[in-house]
Amino acid sequence: MSGVMTYLLIALAVLLPVPYMLQLPGPVFNTLGDYQGKPMISVSGAQTYPTSGEIDMLTVAVSGGPGRDTYASQALGALLHGKETVVPTEAYYPLETTREQVAESNSVEMTSSQDVAVAAAMEQLDKPYSVSLLVDEVTPGAPADGQLRSGDRILSVNGTSLKSDPEAATKMSRTVRDSDSVDLVVSRDGKDVNLTLTPGTVDGRKAIGITMKQDFEFPVDVTFNVDGIGGPSAGTMFALAIVDELTPGAMTGGKHVAGTGEITPSGQVGPIGGARQKVAAATAKGAKLFLSPAGNCAEVIAAADQSKITVARIDTLDDAQNAVEGFAAGDTSALKTCPAGETTNEKGKQ
Repeated sequence: MSGVMTYLLIALAVLLPVPYMLQLPGPVFNTLGDYQGKPMISVSGAQTYPTSGEIDMLTVAVSGGPGRDTYASQALGALLHGKETVVPTEAYYPLETTREQVAESNSVEMTSSQDVAVAAAMEQLDKPYSVSLLVDEVTPGAPADGQLRSGDRILSVNGTSLKSDPEAATKMSRTVRDSDSVDLVVSRDGKDVNLTLTPGTVDGRKAIGITMKQDFEFPVDVTFNVDGIGGPSAGTMFALAIVDELTPGAMTGGKHVAGTGEITPSGQVGPIGGARQKVAAATAKGAKLFLSPAGNCAEVIAAADQSKITVARIDTLDDAQNAVEGFAAGDTSALKTCPAGETTNEKGKQ
């Protein structure tokens, strides 16, 4: 009888849901190619040039998380064979997060990454563009409630102009965090409105209670065909592909390149989640060069089969372009390498 009970307890243990997610290599997409029968990226409004090769964006497939169970047996199996990463769900999502909220967040991040990628490409090509900071949503009951409205264009904060500043959102957030009083000038219905707000505690942090979004106006039109793909980490690969299409010759020299990294409008490349899975997916797909954000270096080097793929560290979009062009020319001597000890400081960005 005790033996039967033991087997039952073991069976229950391996079939019980556990609060973990499994990360594994996801689909790979060539930003220079087609997706579902249409170009992944289309550029119009300026002279474009034929290109070749592959600049792959990489994804991470996730098992478990909000709305989906992971069982103890799955987590144990992942730990044993080492192909997946087992991570606590709470490290990525609050307990009350729903599957629909995750999908919506990923979609918003992808859309934002597209605009920022175009901005980074324009900076790289010295093409002027404009950007405005808009109020997206106002939190009910927060200091901004009744003062700011969705669609307000924020022109300045505490006397600092935010007009056409790609880093306006960061400056706005920093000013609110560091100030006891916030003076704003916003454009509303064609008129400038002056407001003074006192930051309070919103969702556990000092804030005025708004979400913001950037409104870009570019000298070219860029269309992305990425329905069903979420997250911000394709930004660097998107920017590279846009630069490639707007400059003569094939940046890759017809070679197969892959990489990852969130990007800022000024071209700074930031770390992402799932780097281990992404370098594995790139290698399996046949890529010969992997572009790794500096903050992911240790993870990528530990996971990469360097007999099959070369890893280059990138801190900026300029680094990425130089690495691809050097690799295309057969010169790897100038590639930045990954120093030991670098680790990611970002969680959950796919």
